[in-house]
Amino acid sequence: MCGIRASAQTHPPRKISLRALFLGAAMSLVLAPAAASTECVLGSKADPAELISACSVIIDQASNPTTDRSAALVVRAEANARTSGGLTRALRDLDRAIALDGKNAKAWRLRGDILREAGGDLNRAAADLTKAIELDPEDAEAYETRGVVYTSQRRLDRALADYDQAIKLRPDDAQAWSDRGVAYYLGGDNEKAIRNFDEALRLDPSRARTYTNRGAAYKKLGQLDKAVADDGEAIRLDPKVPEYYDNRGLTYAAMGEYDKAIADYDQAIRREQRANFLTNRGDSYQFKGELGAALSDYEAALKLDPNFAKAYNNRAVLYKKMGERKKALVDYETALKLDPGNENAANGRRSMIAEIAKFGAATPGPIHARSADDSGPSFDCATAKREVEKAICADPQLGVLDRQIAETYERVLRTSKGRSAGDLRKTQRAFIATRNASFGRPGYDLKKIMQDRLQRLNAVGS
Repeated sequence: MCGIRASAQTHPPRKISLRALFLGAAMSLVLAPAAASTECVLGSKADPAELISACSVIIDQASNPTTDRSAALVVRAEANARTSGGLTRALRDLDRAIALDGKNAKAWRLRGDILREAGGDLNRAAADLTKAIELDPEDAEAYETRGVVYTSQRRLDRALADYDQAIKLRPDDAQAWSDRGVAYYLGGDNEKAIRNFDEALRLDPSRARTYTNRGAAYKKLGQLDKAVADDGEAIRLDPKVPEYYDNRGLTYAAMGEYDKAIADYDQAIRREQRANFLTNRGDSYQFKGELGAALSDYEAALKLDPNFAKAYNNRAVLYKKMGERKKALVDYETALKLDPGNENAANGRRSMIAEIAKFGAATPGPIHARSADDSGPSFDCATAKREVEKAICADPQLGVLDRQIAETYERVLRTSKGRSAGDLRKTQRAFIATRNASFGRPGYDLKKIMQDRLQRLNAVGS
């Protein structure tokens, strides 16, 4: 998935004090001192430290009913979850809350949500949320949060069913609409995804992440102008998030606007050094033909994350273009070891093994060098009649370029099938015909034209 993300936001229930929540025990409930400004209230936005203190008064009073202490533990857990490193403390509080009152639906729901948020056992998180729903079938947030868990597990049918129920119970919940859009996107139904993102943004136009997610769906449909617009709106709403710049960079790259893509990757990297940002920028440099800058970015990415398979694969493509066959093969094999299902790396490895078998693993010398193996162009200079052919024979650099073009064309043609092979033949014939007809005209740069053709063939073969 390119740039799309789901993130369930908590939707605090009504701000009810514990006295109102548990009517039977309300009269005996010990609250924070009357002079205190903070009550132990679920969903309170008060300072977490003050909220924790207020709830602790209730929790620590053993004479309070277990249901009241259990409810206070839920509120304290919610407050702990908002503090640095507080998720572990929150989970401990929720374990105690459930032990005191196994029918406390909010404790089950919050524990499931925190397990999900902490990257813990998703099966356990789903089980907790299922228990919360059994205890309170009208809790829309429990359905929505379980939908996020199922989405993370790619159990998309179950996720969609939960989002449907959440939206039925709370139709104005922008988060549920947005999360359902993510599930449709992951399932490949981009049109339904966009309709859900549209509704989420109608309900809440300030949702930057929903814009970038809708942009990803537009990109899948090939509607790149709309994708760029959505990425731009996400950046406008929240310019501090590096992923939004990276997403727009990917869209610009898909449009072939590599300078704009690089500018966005620069912004992402300035905000946070990540291996995927550097690799994406390296790709745009590679497509631009700035191979040194591309290599530098791939190496920086692998320094940050030595296990990033994409960087190895894309650096292999670069080494292949540079004629570094042995290095390319090593990188393809490393990418496959890290990501055995990487088809690009598998295909690249097969191609490189065949190329090494035919041409050897030795790196060719500089393009101006001549050797026994690199002795001239692909055709016989003794029979050359056209002026352009004579010019190629007279210049060692042009001779090597011509041979490389011919060899690369043959290699790519061998791996092409059907329409792709036919299109490749047409473009090669057109290149030769245009070269023959244009040579000698004012401003015609034969060397540049040949270098461009070699670069395009390498790009097709990658």
